[in-house]
Amino acid sequence: MATREEDVIECEQCGAKLWPGRRYCVHCYAPIGAKSARAHVELAREIDPARKIDPTIVFSPERHEAILRHARRRRRTIIASAIAVPLVIASSIAFQAIERHRRETEKLMARDRAAQKELYALADALERFRADVRRYPTNEEGLRSLARRPAVIRQNSDRIDYWFGPYLDSVPEVDPWGNDYVYQTPDGGRSFELFSYGPNGETGPGSHFQVNSPAVDRE
Repeated sequence: MATREEDVIECEQCGAKLWPGRRYCVHCYAPIGAKSARAHVELAREIDPARKIDPTIVFSPERHEAILRHARRRRRTIIASAIAVPLVIASSIAFQAIERHRRETEKLMARDRAAQKELYALADALERFRADVRRYPTNEEGLRSLARRPAVIRQNSDRIDYWFGPYLDSVPEVDPWGNDYVYQTPDGGRSFELFSYGPNGETGPGSHFQVNSPAVDRE
């Protein structure tokens, strides 16, 4: 049923036009009419202020503004959280990747240092073997002759060459990458080449994992 113009009421506090039957102004929340005002006061008297909020505060403009501010803060918090959470997750993934790469790099460097240390220890033992036996081990004797006496020791016309080993307590069976150390003497024990194939399975004159006898170095 259409509302007649003469039925429209006016808020006494802000002057806003309201539909009939309203107890409070939708603009300023002021009570409408004397009956509504009295009912509002009676309701406020019946409520225990120790347990419930005073209705006059609930419908006050200040309270309404506070509710709006709280809603705006809540929306800002939700938006900030929606932005911050992916950033935190991405940062955590990036940090874990960097930390994993650092650990892998340290592991590789530790293997490199271990290989170089073992190569130099083997080369030093080969030099002490040569000082006693007057030659390096043959290809058949190999690196194991640094820890165990070879079956044949060459006898010279002017002296007997003795094996005063072991020159190493134990000979490394494999390098840090699980491959055998390679020992070669191309001239029957006058010089040697000692190397590891390293992490990439390659070696050469510029390799960090290769040691030559001093005679080869001078050439």
